[in-house]
Amino acid sequence: MIISSTDELIKTTFAKVFSFVFSRHSRPLLGWLAVCSLELVTVFVLLGCSASQSEKPNVSLDAATFAAPTELTAALADPINIDLRWKNNATHAAGYFVEYSPNADNEFITIAAVPASEARYRHPNLMPQTRFIFRVLPFFGEASNIAEITTGKKGSQQAPRKGIKTGPSSAPTETRYSVKSASTLAQAAPTDLKATLVPPAGVKLEWKDHAKDEDGYLIEIKSDPNSDFKVSSFLDPGTTSLITYNLPYEAKLSFRVRAFFYGQPSNLAEKTTGREPSDQTTQSLPSNKP
Repeated sequence: MIISSTDELIKTTFAKVFSFVFSRHSRPLLGWLAVCSLELVTVFVLLGCSASQSEKPNVSLDAATFAAPTELTAALADPINIDLRWKNNATHAAGYFVEYSPNADNEFITIAAVPASEARYRHPNLMPQTRFIFRVLPFFGEASNIAEITTGKKGSQQAPRKGIKTGPSSAPTETRYSVKSASTLAQAAPTDLKATLVPPAGVKLEWKDHAKDEDGYLIEIKSDPNSDFKVSSFLDPGTTSLITYNLPYEAKLSFRVRAFFYGQPSNLAEKTTGREPSDQTTQSLPSNKP
């Protein structure tokens, strides 16, 4: 007899049990129990293997998807400008935050957010003869759909319609997905983003939240169809709306929102700036003494 599945094996084995109980012409008890015991052990081994394979996370996929940047270097482009370069290793990064430590300790602040396609950044117009320590921090998460508005002419800013709520949403009523797993990254993305003009230069953004373990939300904006989206706001986890003002007048603006989490940072890179160019010029001037 050929058995095609573990379910069929279970049914066949227990059918033998009932057959033995209600049959007068069964095999000797000990021999029959040995056969059934062996088959039941086989059933549980197969079920255990199947469960372990289905529950085991795809570690290799997540490692490649969320890999940290490496080989960060810092070099002086001139005495007060530092060029940073690094190697992107993640297969699905949403972008990179460039950070530096003002006090050369473990506290870092973000100075720029660059697209995932970039692997360089210039930190300009720095204090002379100062030590700077940098790192690059990737962030991950799928973006929502794009929503657009066109702002009006310059004038008095109107108040938003009454009843609009902003900030974190109420308790979730539907399934949430992890942004920290490659297998559910797309399902965790926000959806149904809607942008409503608050005349003349404000916007109300609303969206549906599907993530359960995000570090926050990013609002991204662009005013030029040929440019990249730029991060404009950081919001708390669970947020589903935002009202913002002071947008440029008479402009067509595109918005999207992203549930994100921080990846692992790169190595540290440090550089000390030189003297101000004006100081070097002054020191190199010839003396007028006789």
